[in-house]
Amino acid sequence: MSIETPTAGIAHPEWVGGRRLWLDPALKDVIDKIHHGDPVKGWEGDPRLAVYALPTPVGLVWELVRLEDDEQYRHVHYTEPNQPLDDRIIDWLLANDARRRPNGYNLAAEIEKANDALDRERDAKRDEWVAEEIAPRLRHALRKDGLL
Repeated sequence: MSIETPTAGIAHPEWVGGRRLWLDPALKDVIDKIHHGDPVKGWEGDPRLAVYALPTPVGLVWELVRLEDDEQYRHVHYTEPNQPLDDRIIDWLLANDARRRPNGYNLAAEIEKANDALDRERDAKRDEWVAEEIAPRLRHALRKDGLL
């Protein structure tokens, strides 16, 4: 079953991957801002975005998904469990909207940069572990065997 959100003009399905489209009147203002924009903050709005509720063992999570041009819903953002859905989502959208990226923005390069940073962090942790845990034990074993 699809539900047409009158503010968005797009019929988002009621259920997507076990998550339910959220149309609670208490969230109408925030959802209207997501779809139509928030001129105070400078958000233009995006009617292809939809808010879904995802129950988790630690509490309710709000998931923002976007209906892409290929008619597939793609994850955009999760809130923290039990965090209210409020104008912070607009702030997050402003900071992370790909449409706001400067010309020549290369997503692949940004992903590679982030992955390289993770690799460096992982290597540093491994080197620290070797220096603090393995090396002293190896040194002790070599001395015990008379090889050092």
